[in-house]
Amino acid sequence: MQNQIAPNLFLYTALECEAKPLINRFNLKKECHNHPFSVYRNQNIILTVSGVGKIAMAGAIGYTQALFQTIQSPVLINLGIAGHKYYAVGDIFLATKIVDSDSGKRFYPQLIGNDWPKSTEIHSSSIPCTKYSTDYMNDMEASAFYETAIKFSSNELIHSLKIVSDNEQSSIEKIRPKLVTQWINHHSTQIEYLLNHWISLQQSITNPKLNEFDMIVSQCHFTVSSQIKLKSLLLRWQTLSTERWLDTKEKKLCSSKEVLQKLEFDVNNLGVHL
Repeated sequence: MQNQIAPNLFLYTALECEAKPLINRFNLKKECHNHPFSVYRNQNIILTVSGVGKIAMAGAIGYTQALFQTIQSPVLINLGIAGHKYYAVGDIFLATKIVDSDSGKRFYPQLIGNDWPKSTEIHSSSIPCTKYSTDYMNDMEASAFYETAIKFSSNELIHSLKIVSDNEQSSIEKIRPKLVTQWINHHSTQIEYLLNHWISLQQSITNPKLNEFDMIVSQCHFTVSSQIKLKSLLLRWQTLSTERWLDTKEKKLCSSKEVLQKLEFDVNNLGVHL
């Protein structure tokens, strides 16, 4: 991994046995502070073990991203286990669609580049699922990971990697921490390749001067996460329009929420001309 003053890669696992291969490969050291989650790091990488479930994962991301100073648009990766009807135990998959089984929300990670692992759809539920489907994998964290992570970065840099841990021939009761660590170790070279790809992508993303950004944040109060969303929307506007966005507004905008709502609406209604 290349050196950065601030961390540019954040890894999230639910279990210590999922984290162990990454801790060893990247020589991560456990933070001595009294954190509510287990946090490991080196100069560039932060790894947080959230515990099982969507609430735990969302809490771990919010806590970690607020805790550590980072560069703009860091890479955020969820690595964990999931079940499928017939996928072979130990195989690795990359999520291209994530569905929250409880709320019905859908998320679509964006892939830029080539040489990806096999892809899959993941459905996340609040309880372990043993009713396997041929259409998707089952886990308990991916949807909360993505829904929370998107507040802190760009969707091209947010991804979920899943190792098959159980299927109809090998039930969830047969999962053992040692086996999980072995499965992830088996794919460690490929995982590092993917992480380096996403870091390179992050470093290649240029941030053109957003002339309207400073003016908008001087008029309304924006949190850190809402500033990230504002920058992303302004960048999309500048890419698709020759006009300044503020010049299209007939009245002053009063709140950050109103700004983001109106800007997102306007961006989504811009025509794309090729």
